[in-house]
Amino acid sequence: MTQPEFTAEERAQFEQAAAEAEAGYSVEYLRARPTLGRPRELGDEAGIVIQFRLDPSRTARLDARASKAHKSRSQIIREALDRELAN
Repeated sequence: MTQPEFTAEERAQFEQAAAEAEAGYSVEYLRARPTLGRPRELGDEAGIVIQFRLDPSRTARLDARASKAHKSRSQIIREALDRELAN
């Protein structure tokens, strides 16, 4: 098997990532990272999947809000639904 060809920029990124990992990460950094998998607020049970359609304008606004808040689309939608249902 041949070695993949990497650009100088890619090699530099790999080296930087390796140096960061070898130096270790702070607890604050690790806690601030987004988690993968089922959201904690759903608990141990699998959530019910509800699908619906959004027009392109709403999708763009949702994506912009999620990006700005560093949250997923689903998290933004759950929070908005919680606010609506609390009234």
